[in-house]
Amino acid sequence: MLKKIILILSGIIFCFVAAFYVLDLCSPFPEHKLHPETATVVKDRKGGVLRIFLPPDGARRMHTELKDISPILKKSLIASEDSWFEYHPGINFFSAIRAAVTNIIAGRIVSGASTIPMQIARMAEPKPRTFYSKLIESFRAVQLKLHHTNDELLEIYLNMLPYGGNIEGVGAAAHFYFGHAPSILSLGESALLTTIPRGPVYYDPLRHPQQAMEGRNQVMLQLKKKGVFPTEEVERNLKLPLPKQVRHIPLKAPHFGRMVFERCGSSAEIYTTLDFPLQEAAQDIVKTHVARLRMQDIDNAACVIIHIPTREIIALVGSADFFEHSYGGAIDLTETKRSPGSTLKPFLYALAFDQGKLTPQTFLYDIPVDYSGYSPENYDRTWKGQITVKQALAKSLNVPAVNTLALTGVAEFIDLLKEGGISTLDKSPMQYGLPLALGGCEIKLTELTNLYASLADHGRYRQLSFTPANKKIETQLISPEAAWMTINILSSVTRPDMNETWMLTRDMPETAWKTGTSFGHRDAWALGISGDYAIGVWVGNPDGRPRKGISGAMHAGPILFDLLRTAAPGGKLPPSPEGSGITEVKVCAHSHQLPGPFCTELATMQILAGKTVLHPCKLCRQIFVDARSGYRLSGECLDRQNIRKKIIRTIPAKLAHWRSENNLEVPQMPPLAPDCDLIPAGIAPQIISPATNTPYLLRKDTPLKFQKISLKAEAGSDSGRLHWFLDGRLIGEGPSDKKLFAEVGIGRHRISVSDEIGRTDSVKFEVR
Repeated sequence: MLKKIILILSGIIFCFVAAFYVLDLCSPFPEHKLHPETATVVKDRKGGVLRIFLPPDGARRMHTELKDISPILKKSLIASEDSWFEYHPGINFFSAIRAAVTNIIAGRIVSGASTIPMQIARMAEPKPRTFYSKLIESFRAVQLKLHHTNDELLEIYLNMLPYGGNIEGVGAAAHFYFGHAPSILSLGESALLTTIPRGPVYYDPLRHPQQAMEGRNQVMLQLKKKGVFPTEEVERNLKLPLPKQVRHIPLKAPHFGRMVFERCGSSAEIYTTLDFPLQEAAQDIVKTHVARLRMQDIDNAACVIIHIPTREIIALVGSADFFEHSYGGAIDLTETKRSPGSTLKPFLYALAFDQGKLTPQTFLYDIPVDYSGYSPENYDRTWKGQITVKQALAKSLNVPAVNTLALTGVAEFIDLLKEGGISTLDKSPMQYGLPLALGGCEIKLTELTNLYASLADHGRYRQLSFTPANKKIETQLISPEAAWMTINILSSVTRPDMNETWMLTRDMPETAWKTGTSFGHRDAWALGISGDYAIGVWVGNPDGRPRKGISGAMHAGPILFDLLRTAAPGGKLPPSPEGSGITEVKVCAHSHQLPGPFCTELATMQILAGKTVLHPCKLCRQIFVDARSGYRLSGECLDRQNIRKKIIRTIPAKLAHWRSENNLEVPQMPPLAPDCDLIPAGIAPQIISPATNTPYLLRKDTPLKFQKISLKAEAGSDSGRLHWFLDGRLIGEGPSDKKLFAEVGIGRHRISVSDEIGRTDSVKFEVR
């Protein structure tokens, strides 16, 4: 008989198990409901919450892993809700029988038997509280136990618990009720978070504090009775107050948080590189300065601070106030494309250094020039004549920069900028042209600041980081030697906040910095490097409204140096690179080229070994003069008596012409002896075209570029290269046999030509 009963029971069990597995296959648990879309929590480098981006349903749901939840809360929940959680198959049959007996005796439901898996099933698929729903809930609970480990189920449960309103899960509850992570919940806090899900409205600690207090304390007393926690700990936590408010969703570093969220996707947590104390200081500095700038009709400012060794963004202020809609506060001005003005010049000269075409002491010429109708001018509309590269960059002169870009090549410069992370250069070199040297493009402040960080990092480019940096691929953008030479020039620029002895001041950071002002007076920039930090500042009007007189030095510079003092007090500049990449050579003091046979004064100049190309000096020359009259002699006259050798120093023809046009002293060669004037070597260039007597007519149906005027002159063999000037502006140069043409507009004009000795000719002509 017993054997028969056992067989019957075994058959029943087998049928039950088989039926369960068939149902499990036909109706699997909807796993996606266990993992609803969570909020994305953006944190600073120390784990502080910056911003929380809620999921589409608006729930304050912050996924938390089991390992990051306080053991006290886990013990409290299991002991209070399901003490046999680790052992039952999803249904606690003993609890179910006990609850049924208790409810029958009471005549109403006074006790439940829902296990943690059953509660998960109910939260995943809410249904009316009926017997049929309870059967489905029980089936789902067994499914959960079958397909998940206990730790997985406990983590799911803790992340699904309702805490009133749109707060779900212990991670969100700990943050919004207590203001800290769930990993450090106390016994009193854990007891409250155990209580609230039983009745999120009834036990709401804000609306019903007395009921919440009683529920919380009852949980702790039960835990004490079961011996889960010591009496002393329970008694101490019974005295703790309840939270008095639900914390607002944080909005710290709002522009940075949004940037990270958009770039990194919707992960549950994103740890970033932001240094929040420095971020707060930067925000205060920008806000203080903007209050002053608005009195000058300048609406806003932005800044970014980059840690040079890691390229991590450690502070980013997109505007003075995120909530100022009338001033474009919500616009992230660090990511807005704006014209960079003169801030690209350091990289142009660094490229020229690496190409071997210039050194910091090479002479350049700040004089009027015309490139087929493009005639750049300096910011102050003055000219400096002959200056060194160092002076040209330190004073941010425009014409030398344009001439340098013509020397290095526009395409080569664009390639350098793109390799340095500038993503906004989407036009051809022809479309940008020479105005690119003066900021004729659009750039983001973040990318431009990282370009300066590359300059400080021995010329190495690395990608910007918003999250803790992984190992990055480096690109040698500029040689360490060229980068150091450029930084050395930028460190000589006068600071707006200090006198000339600023570097002797204690804790004042050494700084290499550059400013820029865009076309149309719309943008002011200041970028600086010191210590481990590169800082970029933009000032202007977000709507693009021009403000006459806006200046990088006057309006962006003071913000830059306040930020530098905060981020890098006592910061130093990079030392000179090791090795023999930079060497010193003797050059002619007059031309800064290799000494020729007639150079009497020498100077020392740094060059890049194996790169810099220098030419023998042609400006220091030897001539022969008559000892009595002082006249210059040449050709057949050199066989006379009383001839004396004389060393003279000439200047380039284009510089001589400009100085002459501006009534400045021009070194003159002694006049040729009258009886030597038929010697061909003394013939000055003579203009053949354009003609002075016949007006030129422009056709209305033909573009000007197809109606250029030929430039031609007869010159002696000693003339060398000829330099052509239209209305005082250099428009072309080359040997006398080179074909040159110029675009000339309607009106009366003056064309001049000078040879290398300084002899000139000029004519006037008319275009109709």
